[in-house]
Amino acid sequence: MNSDGATQSDLAIIERVRRGDINVFAVLLTRYRAWVFAIVLKHVPPDRAEEMAHDIFVEAYKALPTYRGTAEFRHWLAGIAVRQCFTFWRRVNRQPVCCVFNDLSNDTQAWLDRASRTESQELFDRQTSHRAARELLAYALDRLSADDRTLVTLLHIEERPVREIARLMACSSVNVKVRAHRARRRMRRIIETLLKHEEDSRRETQ
Repeated sequence: MNSDGATQSDLAIIERVRRGDINVFAVLLTRYRAWVFAIVLKHVPPDRAEEMAHDIFVEAYKALPTYRGTAEFRHWLAGIAVRQCFTFWRRVNRQPVCCVFNDLSNDTQAWLDRASRTESQELFDRQTSHRAARELLAYALDRLSADDRTLVTLLHIEERPVREIARLMACSSVNVKVRAHRARRRMRRIIETLLKHEEDSRRETQ
């Protein structure tokens, strides 16, 4: 038997950990570190990713007794990662729109100024720069609840199937669709509020 477990299956390593060979858990950490880190980077700020990845493996280790092997270990681990990211955003304090407007880049503020004057959807779309769109998406996501943010990220940014999201978030596929629809409406209202703020500010300076 390979004592370090490097060539063993996930299940074999998990069984060794359960029997008390806790050091071999490091093999799973090495094997899936990049996998977990990639998930984390899509859900939390980059400067928190290392800490989050560490916390996810701690949670995975503690939850190993509940792993039944009915799903691939990496998918089970992904569920823990998503839930930990969800917990992270539940702890984040939200800032009101008026307090963060000046934190947007100059390019995005210029885009908002144009967008607030635009009546044609076609013109609106042409004026949207990729950089501004990305920043506005991040801005809107930051103001969603933790569950809405996680759901929108999984569905519209990572483009995961509805059934997979339902498994990761422990809810039904129907619930995912309903919540996604409501989350999109909330994001539209957030952007509309920001546009109105820009329009009001422009009028005050005229």
